[in-house]
Parts: sequence; C-alpha cells; structure tokens
Amino acid sequence: MSAISGTIMGLNISSSAKKRARAAVLRLAAYLLIAYVAVGAFLYFRQSALIYPAPKIWANSTPAKCGLQFEDVQIPVASNGHVHAWWIPAAQHSEKAVLVLHGNGYVIEDMVGEEVTALHEIGANLLIIDYRGYGLSTPISPCEMTIVEDARAALLYLLQKRYLLVRNVFVLGRSIGTGPATKLVSETKSLGGLILESPLTSIDAISSRLWVSHIYPVSLLLNTHFDNLSKIRSIEAPLLVVSGTADTLTPTWMAKAIFASARPPKKLYFVEQADHDDLVSMGGISLVAVLRNFVDNALLTRPSR
Repeated sequence: MSAISGTIMGLNISSSAKKRARAAVLRLAAYLLIAYVAVGAFLYFRQSALIYPAPKIWANSTPAKCGLQFEDVQIPVASNGHVHAWWIPAAQHSEKAVLVLHGNGYVIEDMVGEEVTALHEIGANLLIIDYRGYGLSTPISPCEMTIVEDARAALLYLLQKRYLLVRNVFVLGRSIGTGPATKLVSETKSLGGLILESPLTSIDAISSRLWVSHIYPVSLLLNTHFDNLSKIRSIEAPLLVVSGTADTLTPTWMAKAIFASARPPKKLYFVEQADHDDLVSMGGISLVAVLRNFVDNALLTRPSR
C-alpha cells in the first residue's frame, strides 16, 4: 500500500506542478497580450504627436530678420480655425507665387535665415504657412485631412485674396509637406507646377522601415497615409523632384519611384551628399538656380492641348 500511495502522491504532485506551470504560462500570455494591446492603443491614439511633432517653443523671428518685407497673415480654415502664414513679395514684381508646405518637425519661424532666403531667391512671391497644430495656427491635433484642408485654404487665399491666376501658382512641399502638396496639385487642374523636396512615397512606406511594423499592422493603425506614389500618376502639372543622395529618412529610391511614375514634363535633381535636414544648405546656389529655372520655365514645358 505504501508503494501505491507513494506513486499516487507522486502523480498528484506532478499533476499539480503541471497545472501551476500552465497557469503561469497563461498569466504570462495574458500580460503580453495586455501589453501588446496597450502599446498598440498608445501608437494609435498618440500618432498625431508622433507623426507631427510640432515644437512647443520656437524663436520669435520673422522674415524681417533677413531684410525681407512680409505680411503676417491669418487664413481662415473650417468654421472657426485659421492658418498662420507669411506673404513675402518677390524682390522684383512677379505674377507668380510659390505656396510652401514645410516638414513635420518645425514651424515657419525656424525657416527664417537660410531657408527663407533661398526660397526668396527663386524670384516669385512666397506664401509660407504653418499647419493647424503648429506655431501660431489654431491648436489642434493634425492629421492627413486637416493638413490637406490647410493647403486648400492657402491656395484659395492666393486665388481670391491675391488675385493670382491658377497657372501662376506653384506648390512646393518639403518632406511630409510633399503629401498635401501632391494631393493639392492632383485635385487642382492647371496649377503652374509641383516641387517635391525630399519626397516620401507614403507614410506607410516610411513606417514599414521601423521596428513597430514587424509587430503591428501599421497600415491599419495609421490615419495619415499621404500616398504620393499613387497620386503622382494623375498629375498633369510640370514636376520637379529634389532629393539628397545621403537622405536616410526619405531615401533616394522614394524620389526615383515618384519620378518614374509621374507624367512628363518632369525633372529629377539630386543634391550630392545631402541628408534629409541639410538639403537647402548643401544644395546652395545650385539648388536655388534649379528651383528658379523651374518656376521661370515650367509653363513653357507644358504640352499643348
């Protein structure tokens, strides 16, 4: 009996240990699932701050610091919002204007100096805007829809308040600004041209290069996509694509893919050894000359209808 009892007791202990082990595994799986869902929820609800890291503090600066005349403008958007912008007239009278849509990590005050000066040297009037959620524009949580609304409002301002002809308006997007720029030109016929600096094929493509894409279905979490690659195919306006050969955020293959998918007339220009944030400084007067030539001659390259 003692042998049998010992065997039964041993089986009970073994069974109990297995139950405890299974319970521990289930608890660990539950904790991992909770952590997975929590991080996923954080990424989803905080994506605006992650994709649009607008600075909370910026220099109190204006184009006057560069010796440029300008007008401080508030452009109405939606029912009670506005976009803060600068209207910077060309040094010599010009019928053309460039609408500038900047990248995601800075405000227009941060452009004062090298970037504003370089843009002014293109020779056209400039309208440089801050998206809502940036700088002195209406504070909101930006997304693809609101950024595009801001670009539309800025174009409407140029047409209705500055009395510009559609064909004399050029749209320049930088980095994530290539998203609203491409969207705006794709839905507005007869614009003068589209300039994409350090363009991205899509937010999804950039996200796919991050660690998070190996764990989460990023395309399902995103509410900002800016699928420039698909939209570029429908654009009839002249196109200039500019990219730095050392760009690590939006690599040159993205610029090449957009250029390959675009209709003519089009031009691709590379700034040698330039990364994502030093495109303007590395491009220097050569880049300014390329931009100026494009704005001066884009209308001449349009195919006749």
